[in-house]
Amino acid sequence: MELLQEVVPLYHQLKTYIKQQIESGQWQPGIAIPSERELEKLLGLSRTPIRQALGELVAEGWLERKHGKGTFVAQRTSAAVTTKLVGLVEQLRSQGLYPTIEIAEFGHCEAPAAVSQALGIPASTQMIRTVRRIAVSSGHVIVDENYFNINLSGVITEERLGRSTVFDLLEQSGVNVKKGSQSYSAVNADTRIARLLEVPEGTALLVIQTLLFNNRDQPLQYSLSYCNPERYNHEILLSR
Repeated sequence: MELLQEVVPLYHQLKTYIKQQIESGQWQPGIAIPSERELEKLLGLSRTPIRQALGELVAEGWLERKHGKGTFVAQRTSAAVTTKLVGLVEQLRSQGLYPTIEIAEFGHCEAPAAVSQALGIPASTQMIRTVRRIAVSSGHVIVDENYFNINLSGVITEERLGRSTVFDLLEQSGVNVKKGSQSYSAVNADTRIARLLEVPEGTALLVIQTLLFNNRDQPLQYSLSYCNPERYNHEILLSR
């Protein structure tokens, strides 16, 4: 590596170089990076900028130190940045990941109290209910429980939902999603969710509640998405 940009601090140039090695796949998660002494010889740098660069990359989650073993490329989480109404599968795809969808449960039921209250519908309303498991290469990242308007029975089928996103299915069928909302909370995984996510029971999970409505303000979907925080985090960009 040539560090020739004198106006940019050397430690910052080194950080950029290391990130490029990781993002390009040259340095895979779990491998040990060169030691400080090896980086000194390789790059012709003093120990100070090397330590500063490595320290900041550890703090930012790019690297991790293992006592007595060295510094390793960390397992990066799947980070989602929300700027508009998009589905979680879409967000994973936008990051260059290749999520797979498994339908764990599919059927009809009456709207539970929490669903009817959130959507403003009678408690006895029939709905489509489905549970999906969403995975990437690092493992299962999301389990979501969905309730759909029963009038979407021709659109939301088990076969279609296993290979397409909810937004794709709705939009391809001419359903106009006008608005939606998301709220965030945390919960400890119960036995059922822990089994589906393949995490220990009691694991702290991020929960995202999503509501979707059409252009006539009719409810389309209620969902609870249970996210494994070790593999997924959700970032929201705000501006004013």
